[in-house]
Amino acid sequence: MAEPQFYRKEADGVLEFVINRPEKYNACSWEILNGWAQAVEDLRDRDDLRVLLIRSNGKFFSSGYDLAVVTTPDLKGSHSAFRRVYRKNGQHDTLDAFEAVEKPIIVAHQGPCLGGSLEMSLSCDFRIAGRAARYGMPEIDMGFIPGSGGTSRLVRQIGPHWARWMIMSGEQVDADWALNAGLVHQVVDDEALEETAWRIARRLAKRPPEAMAAAKLAIELAQDLDRGQARNIERILNAQLNFGEEHKGLMAALRAKHGLS
Repeated sequence: MAEPQFYRKEADGVLEFVINRPEKYNACSWEILNGWAQAVEDLRDRDDLRVLLIRSNGKFFSSGYDLAVVTTPDLKGSHSAFRRVYRKNGQHDTLDAFEAVEKPIIVAHQGPCLGGSLEMSLSCDFRIAGRAARYGMPEIDMGFIPGSGGTSRLVRQIGPHWARWMIMSGEQVDADWALNAGLVHQVVDDEALEETAWRIARRLAKRPPEAMAAAKLAIELAQDLDRGQARNIERILNAQLNFGEEHKGLMAALRAKHGLS
């Protein structure tokens, strides 16, 4: 009986999604892509799930899309037909949903994270790397560019300077480079990666959900607004939070802890 291509586990408010195709370098099949779509839908719709954690088994995080399975349809040279199908690509919707869901998503890379798997990772909120992690966008060697949001998200994440290096050179970079460029948030020893990712996930799962949702929304909006408009977003969201039961309960508990009336 064949091993499942991914596993799911739920604990302490965390939904863990583990890619499990080590013999295929964890290349992403339609089964895995559909699994991501279901995972983010469950995260969105279930109040008991507070965080999504994505990781992999094996030496590779993922080599990217499985070219034997995930293929571009033959559009007979029609540019407009390609763009039409491209806009309907369900994978694009899934990665947009990763960004839109009002809960945090963490991805942990224990090895090379390439192509489509890096595009997925860029749509996550937190990226943790083991020291064996490597990052690359190999699309240029196949005659195209990262197109599932990979180019646009990478530019926003590390700026055009380093995005040129990764996309146009096609060279892989190591975990320390990724940390210095702002591609990942933290680098840890490989043997500590899973424990570290779970510790962060559990900590985030305990954070007040309304405030977490507002923070994710505010950060996403602020990067596309000028300073004055971004400050207005802060005011609007904090006005809503300060009148909410979550904030009132937390402040009451804090005052009681310090003996304040």
